[in-house]
Amino acid sequence: MDMRTNLITRRLFGIGLTTALLAAGSAVGAFAAEGAVVTDCRGRRVNPGKARRIVSVGGAVTETLYALGAADRIVGVDSTSTWPEAALHDKPSVGYMRALSSEGVLALRPDLVLTMNNAGPPTALDQLMASRVPVIFVDSTPSAEAIVDRTRFIANLMQAGAEGDRLCADLSRRFETLTAWRAAHPLAQRVLFVMRMTNNRPMVAGTGTAADAVIRLTGAVNAGAAMQGYKIVDQENLIALKPDVILVMAQGSEDIRKNLLADPGFRLTSAGRSGAIISMEGERLLGLGLRTPDAALELAQKLAEMPVRTAGQPG
Repeated sequence: MDMRTNLITRRLFGIGLTTALLAAGSAVGAFAAEGAVVTDCRGRRVNPGKARRIVSVGGAVTETLYALGAADRIVGVDSTSTWPEAALHDKPSVGYMRALSSEGVLALRPDLVLTMNNAGPPTALDQLMASRVPVIFVDSTPSAEAIVDRTRFIANLMQAGAEGDRLCADLSRRFETLTAWRAAHPLAQRVLFVMRMTNNRPMVAGTGTAADAVIRLTGAVNAGAAMQGYKIVDQENLIALKPDVILVMAQGSEDIRKNLLADPGFRLTSAGRSGAIISMEGERLLGLGLRTPDAALELAQKLAEMPVRTAGQPG
């Protein structure tokens, strides 16, 4: 286990579960009382008011609100809010979280917009913040530690302290299960996440991405770790990354698989020679929410069944 993982594990499982509520005196399960001010991840002090009509932006935000029993207070979600399935089925959609329209959000007459910090575009968010509707940004840092922190933040915002403690305890238990499995099944594969193909070239995940965080949680190596963010790579660079396994989202996976397997350069890599391509449902894999420990464990178990390049074998 590397030092970074060790620090995350100690923080996740060593801290106590008791956290003060943001506003005292309200019954458990009620939203922050009108007049209570919270500080969001951007350092903005916001009064969420009664929050009876919430637009939820980000799959992790939506699934946490549902888990806290707040489904009836949600009046709109974004297209990444795929879990629970009722969210997109029952609630109006405001579109993709990084392509929001302020007009579309405001048309739902929300009294609170609760959004992941990496939503966009900035102009739409500026317009929302300039409106009279409170906007609260939730930390979108791609790490296990941040998953627990934002779960607690949302629970505290809702003054659902007891339920928040339960969710965080369950998260910690499942991360502990993942940690124990990793200790018994160390992985050595170089995993490359491919977001999509652009002009027949793969867009792959570097550091600072959700895919990087999930790959690291499994104990495997992110083959794209030398890059920052998502980058399009050509054939020469793809070979140099030496992937043992390709990871893709289930949505669109067949097109990516077909394009990669037709690429002569990809066929020179360990992943290309063995056809080692794993696909998983996108939001479950990359949402970094309540399902992440289980998704990371599933990915780790899939990787354990994949071939490993031996020393001296070409990438």
